[in-house]
Amino acid sequence: MSEVLKIVKLLGSPALEKRIAAAIVLGELKAKGPEVVAGLAEALKSDVPLLQRHALEALAEIGSKKVLPQIFALLEKADDDVRRAATKAIASVGEDALPLIKTRMAQCSPHERQILSAALAELGGKDAFGTLVLGLASSDPEAAQRAALAVRQQVKDADARTKKSYMATIERFLHDKKAAHSAGAIAAAVKILGYFEDEATVPMLLAYAGDAKAHASVRKEAIIAFRFALTKTKASAKVTDALVECASAPDGALAITALHTLGSLDLGPDGPKRLTKLAGHPDFERARFVIEHLGRLGGPDACRTLVSIVTSSDKRYAELATQAIAGKEEAVQALARAVLETKDRDRAWTIRNVLRPMAKRVPPALRKELLAVAMDRLKDGELGWEAPLDVVRDADPDGTADALRALASKLRKAKNEDKAAVVLRLLAKTDRATDDDRYELAILELGKSNKDTRPASRAADESLRALTALRRRGFDVARALRKDRGLSADDLYYVGFHFSEEGEPLGVELLEEVVKKAGRTKVGKMAKNKLALVDRA
Repeated sequence: MSEVLKIVKLLGSPALEKRIAAAIVLGELKAKGPEVVAGLAEALKSDVPLLQRHALEALAEIGSKKVLPQIFALLEKADDDVRRAATKAIASVGEDALPLIKTRMAQCSPHERQILSAALAELGGKDAFGTLVLGLASSDPEAAQRAALAVRQQVKDADARTKKSYMATIERFLHDKKAAHSAGAIAAAVKILGYFEDEATVPMLLAYAGDAKAHASVRKEAIIAFRFALTKTKASAKVTDALVECASAPDGALAITALHTLGSLDLGPDGPKRLTKLAGHPDFERARFVIEHLGRLGGPDACRTLVSIVTSSDKRYAELATQAIAGKEEAVQALARAVLETKDRDRAWTIRNVLRPMAKRVPPALRKELLAVAMDRLKDGELGWEAPLDVVRDADPDGTADALRALASKLRKAKNEDKAAVVLRLLAKTDRATDDDRYELAILELGKSNKDTRPASRAADESLRALTALRRRGFDVARALRKDRGLSADDLYYVGFHFSEEGEPLGVELLEEVVKKAGRTKVGKMAKNKLALVDRA
């Protein structure tokens, strides 16, 4: 007796361990022959799953069409490991198994059809693929989906010629108008289309994704398939628009699928702009997804779209866009332009806050334009100068100070002291302000003073406070006041009176100047009397 027959004989041993060991060894040897097949077939009748599995694995090594009916019988009742082994055993028979599989699929349960579909996928080849696809029509939606998943690797591993054949099979199935395919079957076929990872499938996918009358499951599979079909190329405007439309749909599940697909594709230069509609969707979470995605994308196009949201959308959406764009240098120019163009002061200030850390990146020409707009609005007494001025001040503090100084001078010459004072106050708040600038502001404030010499009034007088601060800084206030031809004797008397009351020598100097200039006038006599009181004190 040959060694193989001795092993086959062990398949009938009362000892389970010997039977299992015999099946394993036969599989390892890839032993063939009618006795081997008969012995393994007998082992399949066992109620022990482990023995069944090893017997099936041994049969898968030799491929025996004769045992297929017994293998089919295991598909319904066996455990998962046995079913997987049965799938391989069926596939090992090759094309000879196809007629039996087709016959079986026409009358078996959905559960068994799923296993047979896996066997077809394992078997591979044009005929097996065609049989699997045709079987989608008689499968329930869940089984059809599992069948589609089973064929994924087969499609991936196929050569170009075979893939072309597979794709033709799927297209015939989908274009068969006579067959009333269920939505589940169509969805599964569309899923398989995606596995080809071929741009050529895009027109068909687009037709299904954009069909508002199609079942949601079909549209979802078409949307997901875009992720595979467009891995090596940009999405066209038509694809992007179709996905945006799906992402805007009332069906939340469909919308989420479309959003995630949009987030995974290269939408090209026009993509960010086409997402604007979604960025303002009434469903805040959809808008959030798009806005945050634009922020992750970065680049000039995405940044321009985000800036448009900041300037024109609802406050909540604008705040999201502001966060998404923060720190992106490619957004600087668009942000600076938005500061110029927005009519909403609050939004302009929001944009300014985003732009501030990057202000020095604002191009010189645009910086000049911002400064000109701020100066014009200040000059004309209009609102909206704050944000552009603040941006330029961060970018070019010296240039901004010079511009404010020049504007204040121009306004003073035009006898527009109130506006000049506003400009000088702005200048005085910066670290580029000089003591001369502060003196100019003090004099303008003096011009508005009611010159009430009572202590309480003087304590609240901005001009006196400013002159006091300048004196403490070491500025020669007396010299500046004496040289200032725009001051009247009344102005000098008021300032001199104040400082004399404070015990400052400056007060005496100014009162003496008034006496010298005003002589016998009323204010001259008042200065002379005040000096006399100071001397007696």
